[in-house]
Amino acid sequence: MAASSLPYPNPPPFQQGGLDSLCGLYSIINAERIINHSSDPETQQLFDDLIHYLSRRGLLTKFLIGGIIHTEMLVILNKVVGKKRISNVEIPWRGVPNPDLISFWKSMQSFLDGTPGRAIILGLQGYHDHWTVIESITNRSILLYDSSLIQRLKRSQCTTVYATWKRKHLFLPAQTYFLSNEVQDISQFDS
Repeated sequence: MAASSLPYPNPPPFQQGGLDSLCGLYSIINAERIINHSSDPETQQLFDDLIHYLSRRGLLTKFLIGGIIHTEMLVILNKVVGKKRISNVEIPWRGVPNPDLISFWKSMQSFLDGTPGRAIILGLQGYHDHWTVIESITNRSILLYDSSLIQRLKRSQCTTVYATWKRKHLFLPAQTYFLSNEVQDISQFDS
């Protein structure tokens, strides 16, 4: 198969198991892979570091069964992944209750804007209770680099307020991380 016909321009995303709740860890791993173009051994080392961190703190069983909540995600990004792998972790929509979809969508587009070494970890509810990685975004859809192999979210099916049968993908802007290896002012992407 020719490289241009693959669904992802990067190597395929690592996948979580069918019975675990480690999508948060895999979103960190897949975002770091996009940002740094990490090799398989480097990615395995990050996974090992994450598992050791959780095990030492007695959190492995909790996360394996129940998943990672927003505050724990931020601690893991800062303490385990840290500045050597991802130098800039921002949550531009923290504290903003239910921004409208248009503003949130535009901020994600503005941040990703084709610049290499950037990724967004997106918290989802509704149809999926899931952490995923946004690889790119257009006016009509989001392309994902996802551990469950979800490839695309159509804008017409998304919301920031509450999920319905038509708008089944509820974005959690306050639980969305803009990641890069650049030192910059991310606040420009919050409106």
